[in-house]
Amino acid sequence: MKKFRVGMIGVGNISQSHHKMFSKIPERCEVIGMHDIRPEQAEKRHKEWGYRIFESRAALLAEKPDCVWVMTPSKPRIEIFTDCFAAGCHVFTEKPLALNNEDAQTCVNLAKKHNRLLGFGANERHSPAPYTMAQLFFSGALGGLIKVYAQTYIHRVNEFWAKKLQQPDAWRLTFEASGGRIFEFSIHLVNWVQWVGGDPQYVAGVNDAVSEALAKNGLDDVVSALFKFDKGYGVVETIMAPGNRKPHRRDLGIIGTKGECWISEAEEGGESGQKVHIAIPGEKRNEAIEPTKCPSKAEDFFDAIEQGRQPLNDGAAALATTRMCVAFNESVRDKKIVFLK
Repeated sequence: MKKFRVGMIGVGNISQSHHKMFSKIPERCEVIGMHDIRPEQAEKRHKEWGYRIFESRAALLAEKPDCVWVMTPSKPRIEIFTDCFAAGCHVFTEKPLALNNEDAQTCVNLAKKHNRLLGFGANERHSPAPYTMAQLFFSGALGGLIKVYAQTYIHRVNEFWAKKLQQPDAWRLTFEASGGRIFEFSIHLVNWVQWVGGDPQYVAGVNDAVSEALAKNGLDDVVSALFKFDKGYGVVETIMAPGNRKPHRRDLGIIGTKGECWISEAEEGGESGQKVHIAIPGEKRNEAIEPTKCPSKAEDFFDAIEQGRQPLNDGAAALATTRMCVAFNESVRDKKIVFLK
């Protein structure tokens, strides 16, 4: 089993989850260093983690890491990918891949040109319960697809998001920089729904900006997207609202022609207590099961390199997810259904 040398580019808030992921598999990877365009941020992470600081992207790539984890805001990534692939590195990128279809396609083409892997950092394909539900569907146990749905609730009382909303210059708070809620919050759900349903025929979307602070920046509090697949359809909803419920809650499910499965964090007391509910009437099956263990994003990416296969969330999945999110924004803007096939 090979131990991979990893470089990190962009070590803002999201990088903490990736550092934690790496620390759980020391036999699979070694972080050789990191680069961030903000020297003070790199210094902060150095004090926390001890990783070597590289003053430039070129200096980091000169050390010839096997893989580079890209965790910057989306806009400058094509230049980063170009340099990383040219240096012979595989690239794992945080979501979104890009905010438009042209840039997303360019990123995928770069990976193919250099015969390197491109991994995509959407969460739900690597969360045990959603992973288990997808595998149940793929096994044929639920029959053909009628509907796959995913809802999430982001509450402003959450300390992290409260702070973000108080920063008028934060990149997350402008549509131009973040792509809106469909790219910022809903993209994980869109990516999972696409995994189950495939590439959609068309997309219809609505949103609403209740908060004046968000509305003035072209952002929204409510996202509701409908995806029509070749067989069945999908629904993704994200609501950002005040309230005293859990700061983050998801409800996901798959309804098939033979039966259905679902999770509800409201019912199960949050993700830690989550079980997958299965109901298949013809088999008289009605139970709640523990989710199947699934590989982390890093484990799957390293395995894919060793095994000569694509990662679970590869460039094709990232491109399809981008197209669905772009189509949603177009549907909202023009108040029409957007056909993708």
